[in-house]
Amino acid sequence: MTGIEKIKQRILEDAQKEADEIIKAAQDKAQGLKENKEAEAGRLKKQLTKENLEAAREHKKRILTVAQLEMRKKVLAAKQEMMDAVFSGTIDRIKNMPDDEYRKVIASALLNLPIEGDEEVVFSVYDEHRLDQKFLDQVNELLSKQGRKGCLRLAPDRGQFRAGFILRTGGIEINNSFEAVIKTLRDEMEPQVADILFGGLSLDT
Repeated sequence: MTGIEKIKQRILEDAQKEADEIIKAAQDKAQGLKENKEAEAGRLKKQLTKENLEAAREHKKRILTVAQLEMRKKVLAAKQEMMDAVFSGTIDRIKNMPDDEYRKVIASALLNLPIEGDEEVVFSVYDEHRLDQKFLDQVNELLSKQGRKGCLRLAPDRGQFRAGFILRTGGIEINNSFEAVIKTLRDEMEPQVADILFGGLSLDT
């Protein structure tokens, strides 16, 4: 399984894990708003006489219509928040993997890229303890076995991204930080994640 496939798998696992909690939170917010608006309408009705009861009914309809619109907006906001949480949370969960497992993900990502094998690699400041030239030497051995140059070298500086790496070659930077990878994958995977989280409902429902 490639590094990208592992990230995709982790996104789907995170979405499935959080689905029940997400829906319950959104439903609780919506139900609470509905109950408050219905109670407001009920109090108004008790205060009115028979002569203006019809007007009260119309007023109640308007109150409930507004409540439904507000509920819809709150549910939409909750869905978007949860989508953001899944994709952002995936980065943190990968970043917090045990060192050996994390190195395997990075190595797989490097080996599956169409690189020459003589690029400069920028790792995150958060990975100084586990990604260094020694790690790159191990990747270089595997690149050599694939018939590539096997001369990846550690950049003198570190990046401020959370996880992943940046490749430098010929004055060009190729961003493979997990933030950039997840951003790209989100366009592809958002419908699939939404189906897991919201039972097939779109983000605008």
